[in-house]
Amino acid sequence: MMGTIHIAGWGLLLGAIGQSLLFASLSHNPPSKIIYVLLLIPWLTVYTISFCRRPPCGPRRFRHVLTVAMCWYVVATLLAETLCFIFHPVPHWDHMLVVARVLMYLSALSFVVFLRACIALRRLEAPEVK
Repeated sequence: MMGTIHIAGWGLLLGAIGQSLLFASLSHNPPSKIIYVLLLIPWLTVYTISFCRRPPCGPRRFRHVLTVAMCWYVVATLLAETLCFIFHPVPHWDHMLVVARVLMYLSALSFVVFLRACIALRRLEAPEVK
């Protein structure tokens, strides 16, 4: 399971590149480096926790980390799309917005792997005592 999560995590890196292209199209000056770092947090999180053969934490915490990474990615994507809708950016080169959106939305397919892992981790959690 860790290997598939690790490979699917690279999709988040491609998605962060797409998000950065969308944010870069919003202004004539490139965005600050802090925006690029914030866009890389989901990928860095998944990459770090999936680099080991065994998860560095228990099933519940691991599932929560995957969920936070997916939510962070979705919020960044929605923010980029909302800003593009409001400000109608002029891209720096032809097809920039198309390439950015293709990278972002194809990378979201890695959520299928993450959701399957979350379901498997949910089954591994200890049942609650009533």
